[in-house]
Amino acid sequence: MSSRRLPFALVLAYLGAIVAVDLMTPSNLRLDVFAALAPMTAAAVCTYRQTVFVGVLDFCLMVAHHGVVNGEVPVNRVGSFVGNALMVGASIAVARLRRDAESLLERVRATGEAAQRALLRPLPLRTRSVVVDGFYVSSQREALVGGDLYEVVDTPYGTRVLIGDVRGKGLGTLGAGAAVLTAFREAAYHRRDLEGGVVAMEQGLYRYHRSAEYQARLLPERHAGRPEDVRMRAAEEFVTALAFGTEEGPGDPGVNGHVPVVFVDCGHLAPFLIGPDGGVRELEPADAGLPLGLGDLAAVPRTVQRVALPPGCRVLACTDGVTEARSPDGGFYPLAERLGAWAALPTPQLLGRLRADLDAHTGGRLQDDVAVLVMERAAEYHGAAAAEGEEAAAGAPAP
Repeated sequence: MSSRRLPFALVLAYLGAIVAVDLMTPSNLRLDVFAALAPMTAAAVCTYRQTVFVGVLDFCLMVAHHGVVNGEVPVNRVGSFVGNALMVGASIAVARLRRDAESLLERVRATGEAAQRALLRPLPLRTRSVVVDGFYVSSQREALVGGDLYEVVDTPYGTRVLIGDVRGKGLGTLGAGAAVLTAFREAAYHRRDLEGGVVAMEQGLYRYHRSAEYQARLLPERHAGRPEDVRMRAAEEFVTALAFGTEEGPGDPGVNGHVPVVFVDCGHLAPFLIGPDGGVRELEPADAGLPLGLGDLAAVPRTVQRVALPPGCRVLACTDGVTEARSPDGGFYPLAERLGAWAALPTPQLLGRLRADLDAHTGGRLQDDVAVLVMERAAEYHGAAAAEGEEAAAGAPAP
C-alpha cells in the first residue's frame, strides 16, 4: 500500500469505528464531534481529493444519523447540519491550501535545483583526456550546494580542475563561490597557464567583495558610513582552493603514458595520489599558498607543483568537510587510512564506499559541506594513444 493510501485507509477506518460505536450507544450520547476529527485529520495527512471524499462521507453519515433520522427537536437537527457543514468546509479549505502550498514548494524546489545545478554540474564530468568523478553533500538540509565548489573545464591547453571551500557553509556562501567559479571558467579558455587562472579567480573574488550588492548586504542602514566593516568581513570570506589539471596539447597522450599534471595550492588540503598498485601517498606541496582573497598578503606568488603521473594513477582531492568530519565521540575521519584500504577499487566503488563510510562515521550528521573529486585518464584516451602507438610502430622501418 502506497504512502498516500495508508493514511486514507486509517482515516476511513477511524470514521467507520466512530459510526459503529455511535449506532450502538444511546441517542443522548453523541459522537459526531469525534467523527468531525476524520476530515480534519484527512486535511493534514491525505490528498485533496481524499479529504473531500472523507468530508462528504462524514457529513452525510452524521447528518443522516443525528439531523434527520431521529426525532430530535429541529434546533438540534439544524445544529448538527450547520456544525458538520462548517467542519467539513474548513477541512476542505485546509486541504486546498496545503495542496497549493505543496505545489508552490515543488516549483520553487525545481527552480532552485536547476539554479544550483547550473552552479555545480552533476558528476562525473568528462574531457578529451580525463574523467573526473566524485560526490557533493551539502550540510544544509534540502540544499544541493553550499560552501564547497568544483569545476572541470576542457581547454585547448589541457583539462582544468578546481575544488574549493568558501569560508563558512550553507547557501550564504553562494555569492563568493559563484564569483570564483565564473572567473575560473572564463580564465580556463583564455589563459594558457594554470597560475593565470588562479590570479583571475582571486581578482573575481575581489570584484565580488567590492560590488554594491555585497556591501549593501553587509552594511545595514545603522552601519552606513563604515566601510572598514566591509573590508574586515571581506577579508574573512576567503576561499581555499586547489587548481590542477593536465598540461598537454590536442591529441597529446603524454610521454610513455605519463600524464603531466600541474597543481596550484591556495591554502587547500593536499591531494592524494592513488597508484595502480593500490598505493596511496599525499602530494604535499613544498609551500602551500594563501587562500583566494588573501593573496595580497604574500610577497611572492603561489608555488606551482608539476608531477608526471604514471599510467593508471588517480588523483583524489577533497574539502575539509571530509577530513574534519567527526564521529559522535569526537574523532576525526581517517581519510588516508580508508583510502589505503580501498585504493584497489574502481573509482565508482571507491567513491561509494567513501560516502557510505562518512555517513556511518558521523552518524548521518555532517558538520560541514563535503566535496570529493577523483581524476583519472579516460579509457578511450588510453585506447587512442595505444592505437596511435601501434600505427607508428607498424609504419616504422624495420631495423
